Amino acid sequence: MTGKRNTGATGRKVQADRFVEATPAPLTLSEIQDRLQRAILNGDDAVLDNILDNSRTTRQTLFGVYRNAYVGRLVDILQSDYQLTCDYCGADYFREQARAYVGAHPSHTQNARWYGVRFPEFLKASDGHAAHPELAEIALIEKTVADAFDAPDAPVLGFEGLAGYAPEQWGQLCFAPHPSVTRLDLATNAFALWKALKDDDETLPEVSKLDVPEHIVIWRHDTAPMVRVMGAEETMMWTEACRGVRFDGLCEMVATFDDPDTAAVRAAGYLQGWLTSHMLTTVTLAGSSKKKRAAKDVERKAPSHGRKKTVPQSGIA
Repeated sequence: MTGKRNTGATGRKVQADRFVEATPAPLTLSEIQDRLQRAILNGDDAVLDNILDNSRTTRQTLFGVYRNAYVGRLVDILQSDYQLTCDYCGADYFREQARAYVGAHPSHTQNARWYGVRFPEFLKASDGHAAHPELAEIALIEKTVADAFDAPDAPVLGFEGLAGYAPEQWGQLCFAPHPSVTRLDLATNAFALWKALKDDDETLPEVSKLDVPEHIVIWRHDTAPMVRVMGAEETMMWTEACRGVRFDGLCEMVATFDDPDTAAVRAAGYLQGWLTSHMLTTVTLAGSSKKKRAAKDVERKAPSHGRKKTVPQSGIA
């Protein structure tokens, strides 16, 4: 009969099936990995639905091992990259700051070498910076030494690279810095502290804030990072040279610092030091696109990329 109600057992089962939730599809490997990553990096506990308690403890405790191990590994990386900074402030305080850095800066790189590049900035912005401004600067020196070690390879300009220019052309020469060179302006005696830490001195200098910033330059000579102080006059000349000012213009600027009669000699002395130290990569004649490079490119054994396995040994020039 049309429209007859189905009152049998089969009909009742069909009705009941409408209220049974469908079994969710199992997660793919990619989805599980995504949950694990979000749980570790962002504290998202959704992954706990895919973990079982065991007979001894809860899933929260079990997964906490992974969370703590991840943070601990990043702290270890920072401590390795900033060993002298850690020696200066003590392991307990350093690891406290490192854990705060991990919380504020989740890792977004697959190469651990670059994870801590913002750590000096973090220390400078921390609550303890006002009382200990030298700490961030010591860390900055360490970072810059490591950056010099890992800087890209480039030709090194030597005296032979200038041989093709006539004396009357020297005033038109423009120089380009090697990519490993960085100049820092320090507000404390952090360089003296860093050097004492590096040399493993038993007594460190007293911390002092400087009335005038101390300029230091860090670069790579062959495969070794080098560090030295730059005087005010040389710092000015280096800064302007990096901006592409011609050599005759540099001499004129040097003349404003001291005896103008010896300005050219002083400028030539600074240039000689840069060439000897491998701090320049090219020379260009102003108004010409032609560049002179060193006669022979310097082959470097140090890797330009990738995490270093040992702390680079830097020298004091």
